[in-house]
Amino acid sequence: MKIIFLTHSSDQGHRFRVEQYFPYLIAHQVDPKWLEELCRALDEHPEVGSCNSKMLMYRERGRINGLGISMTVEGDIDILGWKEVDRGQYEEERLIFAVGAGASLYRRKMFQDIGLFDETFFANFEDVDVSFRAQLAGYKALYVPKAIAYHMVGATIKKMKYLPTYLNNRNKVLFYWKSMPDEMIRKYFSRILWKRSGFILKRVLVNFYKLRTYYFLKGTFAAYRRLPYILKERKRIQAMRRVSIDYLESILDKNFI
Repeated sequence: MKIIFLTHSSDQGHRFRVEQYFPYLIAHQVDPKWLEELCRALDEHPEVGSCNSKMLMYRERGRINGLGISMTVEGDIDILGWKEVDRGQYEEERLIFAVGAGASLYRRKMFQDIGLFDETFFANFEDVDVSFRAQLAGYKALYVPKAIAYHMVGATIKKMKYLPTYLNNRNKVLFYWKSMPDEMIRKYFSRILWKRSGFILKRVLVNFYKLRTYYFLKGTFAAYRRLPYILKERKRIQAMRRVSIDYLESILDKNFI
């Protein structure tokens, strides 16, 4: 298999191009068979559009950094296995909701179908955004335990103290309202409203004196200022949806599918 490397500065990670698959790597080290295992998984599972490695902590090799991403109906995400000790409890390939872009492999055909990473995001949630769009279009995501990578947590933007808070809240709003189908919003509206408004109120009332709260609100307002962009992208994404609401409900609020 021919591989062409497209390198960026070290803090931005490295992107590669493969004839059929696109690896995306910001992890700091991978096992020798990392790419081979991910390619094998996509070869064996044509319904899968992306694969997630078993990503371990760079400095604590026996502790998990992430195995994939789960999401709730309200749009809250969880990194699977985060900070757990790796005791061999996750050695089976499993379907997941979303692939984390730290050390992952994407099917080229999927990107041609749904589009690439949304550059509006810059960092944080861009992987959830593309995974959500992929799920709506019928491309599944798979965790591959034999593809092992090691990541130094927060190395990309850790020097920018409040930037993650701003980006997390801005991008969380963007990806959710771009992709969540109307039927799901109507069905779970009270649950969504309660969770989101409660979170904002708690942040403001309890932590109003913290500078981080300012960046939290700044990110949230920045997202809603992009409403025309959200509506435009929403129309495009929903037009590409091929899966049923029943299927979407079956993959939310679960760690592994």
